Amino acid sequence: MKNIRGKAVCLFQHRGRVLLTQGFDSVKNEHYLMPIGGGIEFGELAVDAIRREVREEIQQEIHHVQQLQVLENIFSFDGQQGHEIVFVYAAEFSDRHVYAMQEIMGQESDGSVYQAAWYSAQELEVLKLPIYPQGIESLLFQPLPCGLALNS
Repeated sequence: MKNIRGKAVCLFQHRGRVLLTQGFDSVKNEHYLMPIGGGIEFGELAVDAIRREVREEIQQEIHHVQQLQVLENIFSFDGQQGHEIVFVYAAEFSDRHVYAMQEIMGQESDGSVYQAAWYSAQELEVLKLPIYPQGIESLLFQPLPCGLALNS
């Protein structure tokens, strides 16, 4: 029997853009986008998991972390069925220089490397790539709590 996986992802906004990573499902032959994040470890709070994931994957610290929503996602990836509960957060990078970077390289726990980039709503519309987890698209550009959408 497969288990439901706990996951945490984080939305970062800056000047009308959102930071997303690129991925590829080889079975579906599908490129897709998703926020930075990953699995919640046993005994770990979701908010601590997102801090850890950002630190491990892109070597950045975050602050003003706020939970936006919880999504349930049943999906297929690389031919395997998955089921996850996704805690969606918004946060700010502690190092403001990150917002000036066009691309940010990241590394998953399995060693695979990915690229994250800032996307506007118009760019996403042109790309027409799916954005996962399902249901997160409506959150990408909504106003974030406590002024987290940085404009400077």
